[in-house]
Amino acid sequence: MNKTALLLVYLFIAATSAMIFASCKKDSNSSHTPSASIKDTSQTVNEAVGTVNVIVNLDQAASQALKLNFALTGTAVLNGDYEVDSASSITIPSGGTTATLKFTIFDDAIVETDKTIHVKFSSTGGVNLSKTDATITIHDNDVSQAAIGLQTDLSWDAGTLVDLDLFVANNVVIDTVAHTVTSFNLVDSSEHDKGFESVLIKNTKPDGDYYLIAYYASGTRNVNFTLNSNGPGISNATTDDSFPVSDVGAAYFYGPIHKLGSTYTKLSGSSFNMGTLKRYVYQGKIKR
Repeated sequence: MNKTALLLVYLFIAATSAMIFASCKKDSNSSHTPSASIKDTSQTVNEAVGTVNVIVNLDQAASQALKLNFALTGTAVLNGDYEVDSASSITIPSGGTTATLKFTIFDDAIVETDKTIHVKFSSTGGVNLSKTDATITIHDNDVSQAAIGLQTDLSWDAGTLVDLDLFVANNVVIDTVAHTVTSFNLVDSSEHDKGFESVLIKNTKPDGDYYLIAYYASGTRNVNFTLNSNGPGISNATTDDSFPVSDVGAAYFYGPIHKLGSTYTKLSGSSFNMGTLKRYVYQGKIKR
């Protein structure tokens, strides 16, 4: 065999060996299941932070899109204290190494204890999870105004996003037969598009009769809500009620609350009790 033929045989063997080696290496890499880890398993943020992220990282680039499901629990209320940019899963794209779950925290005026969002991830396959849980603690940044008046907070249950507003009114005219409101004058309002609401009847306001107003501005579901009042001599006076979805665009008036200086009572003069206030309905848009 001449030198040219030998050279060709050598080159063929070398090329074939390289291809076999590369193929084996590729097979070896593809057989390794990537591992995912959570960048920060515990975070504490101020309520005014705006947004906070939970980031999941892979130890190698994904050979295909990888889906991670998650479930949310904790004391924070979804679409009341915060919202999240995905309903139930995040995806690490093919060739990628990371995915982010973004939370938007609502900076409301309600005085609350610190609340938590607990995230638990699960794999649909193709990835190993070294840790599955992450917790976000939301530190409340509000100060009670109960020393200077009657503060009332409006909160509601978790579910799809709704917009409930809260108002205070005086000079309220009631149709006692129909149990509806015909006219009123607004003296305070809390009208955020997202998050819970809070209003204040200041001790310096004129004495007289006031009503609290819960207004269902927009939404597509039944809403269970709570009114909680604190003021001079009043601690956590609450009442629970609910809006059916058919009452979108309607308001519930609670009262009358009789104010005399820094004392707040029922009109009859008995001690303040949210549960004994009468409820009247108003059909129509309310905006200050």
